[in-house]
Amino acid sequence: MHFPLTSRPAKRLAGAALVGLAMAFAPQLASAESAYVQQSQAGARMPVQAVPMGSVMSGAMQAGRSMMPPTPRVAPEAMTQGGRNIAQTLQIGNYNNVAQIQNGANNQSAVGIIAGNANNVGVLQNGNGLKSNLVLLNTQGLSVGVIQPNGSAPVNMLIARLPNGSLLIKR
Repeated sequence: MHFPLTSRPAKRLAGAALVGLAMAFAPQLASAESAYVQQSQAGARMPVQAVPMGSVMSGAMQAGRSMMPPTPRVAPEAMTQGGRNIAQTLQIGNYNNVAQIQNGANNQSAVGIIAGNANNVGVLQNGNGLKSNLVLLNTQGLSVGVIQPNGSAPVNMLIARLPNGSLLIKR
């Protein structure tokens, strides 16, 4: 028996089919994640699954990769000939510029700018075993240069702007 589209049973059947399709897709369309982000409770622990080494090895070998750990890369400016140079900077403030240039081996320099603004600091160490520590505290607009040739004494200096406006330079 054939129902034309204009007949009442055909319209009911088509409507029922549309309702059925809408209900089938409704859970997918209506589900949304909450905007609330669940926080972990204090002392809560998350389980960690261990991956057997054999499964990692076989997958890596199938992909044609070796399991050698990556070699650490050193920045070109940190490489030295026969020694290790260390330059550390701490900046708390705005518009500060610090340049630390070391030539030689086993040099150490540390610059700290605390609560300072628009300061310029340059440290140049040319030799071996040189040490410098410089702290600018509550300063603004100072330009300070530390130049250490080979064999010079260590430089330890504090430059601070005092509450009365005077400048303290402590060596």
